[in-house]
Amino acid sequence: MGVLLSYSIVSGLIMLALYLTFRLCMANDKQYSFNRCVLMLIYFVSFMAIPLALHIASHVPSVVPTAMVLENVEVTVEDIATPLKPIWGTILIWIFMVGMTVVTVKTIITWARLTKVIRLSEKFKRDGHTLVVTDNERYTPFSWMRYVVVSRSDYNNDCSAIETHELKHINSLHWVDLLIAQCVCIINWFNPAAWFMRDELMLIHEYQADMAVISSGHDAHAYQMLLIKKAVGARFPSLANSLNHSKLKKRITMMHKEKSGAGRKFKALAFVPMLALALGVVSVPSVSAAMSTISGSNVSLSKGSESPAQSKIGSQNFKVKRFNNNGNETTIVIKGENLGNTLTVSGGTFITMGKTYHAKALNCDMTDGSAIITAVFPFTNEYENSSLTFNINGEEVTLDIEGFLNNPKAIALEVDGNDTLDNVKVIA
Repeated sequence: MGVLLSYSIVSGLIMLALYLTFRLCMANDKQYSFNRCVLMLIYFVSFMAIPLALHIASHVPSVVPTAMVLENVEVTVEDIATPLKPIWGTILIWIFMVGMTVVTVKTIITWARLTKVIRLSEKFKRDGHTLVVTDNERYTPFSWMRYVVVSRSDYNNDCSAIETHELKHINSLHWVDLLIAQCVCIINWFNPAAWFMRDELMLIHEYQADMAVISSGHDAHAYQMLLIKKAVGARFPSLANSLNHSKLKKRITMMHKEKSGAGRKFKALAFVPMLALALGVVSVPSVSAAMSTISGSNVSLSKGSESPAQSKIGSQNFKVKRFNNNGNETTIVIKGENLGNTLTVSGGTFITMGKTYHAKALNCDMTDGSAIITAVFPFTNEYENSSLTFNINGEEVTLDIEGFLNNPKAIALEVDGNDTLDNVKVIA
């Protein structure tokens, strides 16, 4: 869910930039088909940001554990893997999920109301569509998929202009545009551009349908009076094209406006620098880091979602694997498993026969939740009543050194100073 939110934000930023360009350069031009294609192209280009967001998510900055050997130092190494994700990322995911749920539920309710009107009304099969006559007079004429819905009073009167208007919506597949726009509103519910673009698409649909009515021979003045008469009434703004779209004044103004020249289409070139600017903003390190944090966040706020390295690490996660005394120093190799994403190791202490030895050097390699810790202590050949302690993630953890030393298959090692840890001789 974090990845979905991160690319939703990235695509939303690009969509906002491109929509503002459309509003400034093209929204008032009378080139309806071209403008409709431009808006749909904005959707497509914006969501091409999905691979970019996934690329950002796949390059989450982290400090890769590296082997460090510090000579003659008592407190030695901190080995840190990917840090815990801040809680604000999880909070944003929850807000995002709640918003998506609310918009989705409202969309489903609208769809249910719309289908109920169609299901309970009288239907007449026409050429290529179905005329639906409802007795509920509060609904203004609208179209959805292959259905044209009119009230009983409109059906009994001359509704040819209404049918011509709604058939333009059907034949142009305007309902597909609205379905895509509504899906974008669900994913990008927090982005004003998503809602403005849906309204812009619906307005362009009405421009196209209005011109279809006038081009078919209907009197323009009479049709405009019909629009004013139908200005009040219930409609389904998210899924269906309604005759009484709210921006009635702009529709009437556009009917009298001359068609824009073909040269005005070159204004679409303004999208190129704006797209480059939006991508530049997305690639800013602070923005990329924020997207990475969100994409790596979880939806759980409970302690159960915390990294095992933070809440569950103990002596049971570690096992002594090798013990080597070469006459100058004592080297102990420990293997740790199921350590999660974060490991901090410091303060190695080896106590034997009442004497305390501090680590001269400490080396920690960590990969995929497993670690190899190599601790080097001053020379000792006394191993009675021994204990080995490290500070791991801020807590003292005592490892089972006695169990290893008392194992008859891995007891005291007697080798000369030239032998290494890998070819050490074990005396049973």
